[in-house]
Amino acid sequence: MHMGTLISVNIADREEVLVPAGHENLTDEVFSLFKDLDEKLSTYKSDSEISRLNRDHEANLSNVTRTVLERSMEMNHKTQGAFDITIGSLSHGAYHFGTQEKLPTSAELHHALTFVGGNHIWMDHEKACVTKGTIIDLGGIGKGYAVDLAITLLEHHGVKKAVIAASGDIGCLGECEVRIQDPFHPKGIVATVTSLLPRFAISTSGNYERFIRNKEHNHLLNPKTGKSEQNFASVTLFGEEDNTALDAIATGVSIMRVDQAIAVLEHENIGYFLIQNDGHVFQSKKLEGVRVENNNH
Repeated sequence: MHMGTLISVNIADREEVLVPAGHENLTDEVFSLFKDLDEKLSTYKSDSEISRLNRDHEANLSNVTRTVLERSMEMNHKTQGAFDITIGSLSHGAYHFGTQEKLPTSAELHHALTFVGGNHIWMDHEKACVTKGTIIDLGGIGKGYAVDLAITLLEHHGVKKAVIAASGDIGCLGECEVRIQDPFHPKGIVATVTSLLPRFAISTSGNYERFIRNKEHNHLLNPKTGKSEQNFASVTLFGEEDNTALDAIATGVSIMRVDQAIAVLEHENIGYFLIQNDGHVFQSKKLEGVRVENNNH
């Protein structure tokens, strides 16, 4: 358990990997990588680099944390502001997701929104700074970034076939099969995605697991309005690599209108399987090396 979720590591050809001395247990190394990132990026750990930035409004950051912030700003641009790490002023400051969860009043929501937006965070070559009152939340990108680092670690050690799963963020080396959960029936499967690519990334975001009282108040908050969006029950994105981007873009797409979402995904050449709240499915054109079998629709 790291980053608020269970991490699964499956190295299929581990007996064939020539592992250097001191690296005999690659699985433990992957878990250590997730633990280290959690200790740097968590908004819930008071001594993390991000918590220090939120508390002190400026901080010197490790290269890893700086990279995540830089990628976050890049994804904010690609999603036209829909993915925004200053959302913490809402998710933590107003709704208190993960702690003493509550629905904010209109006044509390309005106040929190004044600290949300890309103009509330900036970096120079020495440190990162945020506006006083702004809370950075990397929950929409951190797990994807961790999966990328873990896959890179395994590749460095010669692993050719592996699957690393951090909740909805999954990275594969070699052929793999991933089943997409039915957002309306937790034990159901709506589609199976099979990849023959040497490296495959997939990320799912949905409104059916984290919410307050009901799905209408889910954790997928619109940084413009501060409210949960109801366009999609489930968003699954996939591509040849870059779980970091897919994690963030899946979060951003989840609050968009369908036409906006598809325009962004087509422009970025990202495969998708989108399920609306009424059950309607939008599916991307075939991606070479990837097969999507629709089970129930």
